[in-house]
Order: sequence, then structure tokens, then C-alpha cells
Amino acid sequence: MLSVKTILFITSFIPLIAFKVVARIGEASLAQAKIATVLGLILAGIQCALSRQFLKSTTYLERAFLGFLGVGTGWVFLAPAHAALLFVDHSTTLLYFVLFLTTLIPQLLGYAPFTYAIAKRWYPETVWNTPQFRTINLHLTYVWSCIFLISFLSSCVGQGRPLFSILIPLIFILGIGLPLAKIYPMYYLKREFTSHPVDPSLFPDTARELISRMPLGFNPEAAQGLEAEIQFDLSGEGGGKMVLSISGGQCTFREGEDPSPTLTIRSPAEVWMKMARGEIDRPRV
Repeated sequence: MLSVKTILFITSFIPLIAFKVVARIGEASLAQAKIATVLGLILAGIQCALSRQFLKSTTYLERAFLGFLGVGTGWVFLAPAHAALLFVDHSTTLLYFVLFLTTLIPQLLGYAPFTYAIAKRWYPETVWNTPQFRTINLHLTYVWSCIFLISFLSSCVGQGRPLFSILIPLIFILGIGLPLAKIYPMYYLKREFTSHPVDPSLFPDTARELISRMPLGFNPEAAQGLEAEIQFDLSGEGGGKMVLSISGGQCTFREGEDPSPTLTIRSPAEVWMKMARGEIDRPRV
């Protein structure tokens, strides 16, 4: 069953689709253009309202569509007839340009990257303020900037012909943008946290002792803004129940259980020690 966030992500494209379909039915008159832009604007407004109601936020994509259709509505109602139809004729090219600006300008002005609000709907709140989450989204945002710029230039060169305004952009969006958005976070994290061989003689004898020493290697800058209670429940010899608490730029260790941990790790103590030594491939455990 689809979740609310999935449904709202899919429906965010409906206002634009409705506008394009209605604007191009039959002879594509100015009257149709006016109906199409008003319909698209109303649907975009409803989409943003639903996102705020159910997800408490809107994405840059939703706001870009709302702004695009809002400007389009004003354009077709206020401009002379021949100029008004230019919006419909070149709407795809203009949309790519709007999306390019939407992916580029916010982070240049110090705001969250374009993909940040979308990613927050798919990842737990505990990672939102980590530097890795922001860096990944910044990298992906610049990829989307390049894709939308290429799409805009292709549509301009092709003067709106389907090959240049639809097919080529879709190749970049479906062939590069979406696959990269899926695989890049794991690639980045794997590269960022690649383990290196460590002299076994430097390791503690038990998992409990190993975890108790973790605060000594804590990096406050890497965990900036992170608040978490990590519960360890390690069975077998050298295990037990322990908690690592990350708060206010500090990491502390304590014995026992946390009533509402952010993350719970359950493992045999022996397996945990083998993972720490690199004797077991961590991603496969």
C-alpha cells in the first residue's frame, strides 16, 4: 500500500500535466490556455495545502510548479493575445529554466539544497542535521541543476520539438538523475566511512569495553546538530546492555537501557567484535 508521502510525491506532477493536456487539446486557443493555467494553478495550490496538512511542509518542486503556473496565469490573462500564447507554446522550455533556477539559487543564498525537503520525507529525522545528509543533498542538487540546464538548452535549440523538449530531457532525468539519487547516498557513505585495517592488539578484549571507549573517538564536527540515544543489546560473553548518548556535541557512555532509544543494535557480542576488527563485511551483517 502506498504511503501518504509517496502519493503526494506522485500527485505533485498532476497540476503540470493537467495544464499541458488542457492547453493542447484541439486548436489550442487562448481561451483554452486561460482555462489550463487556472486549472493548473488551483491544483498546484491544493497540492501544497495537502502537503502542509499531512507532511507539515512543501518541497521546492511543489513551490516551483505553483510559482510557474501562477506566473503563467498572470501572463495569459494580462498579456496581449499573441504574447499570451507564447507561454503555452514555450511552456516546457520555460519550465526547465524555472527548475534550473530552483535547483541553483536557494543554496547560493544559504538555504537548504533543492533535494533536501524531498529527502526528508524518505529518511528518518535523526539524520537530517548531519553534515553527511546535507552534503549528499548538495551534490545531488547540483546534478539536477546540470540536468535541468541541459534540458532547457536542448528545448531552446530544438524550438520545442518533442525530440529536444521531451525525449532528450527524459533520457537525462530517467537515465542519470533518478538512478543517481538512489545509489549516490550509499556510495558516498560507504566512501566516507570506509574502514581501515587496525592492529588487533589495540582492540579491547570485550565488546562492552570497546563500546565504552567509543566516546574517546567521537568527532563533534561530524555529528553537528545530531541528538541520539543508541541502545546496544549484545548477547553472550562480554556483552550486555549499554547506551551511547549523543547530545550537545558530546558523546557519553552508560550501562543499562534507555526508555526510548533512537536506534537499537542487537547482536551477539562476538559478532560485534568481528565487525569492529573488519573480520566480517559490515554491509552484509
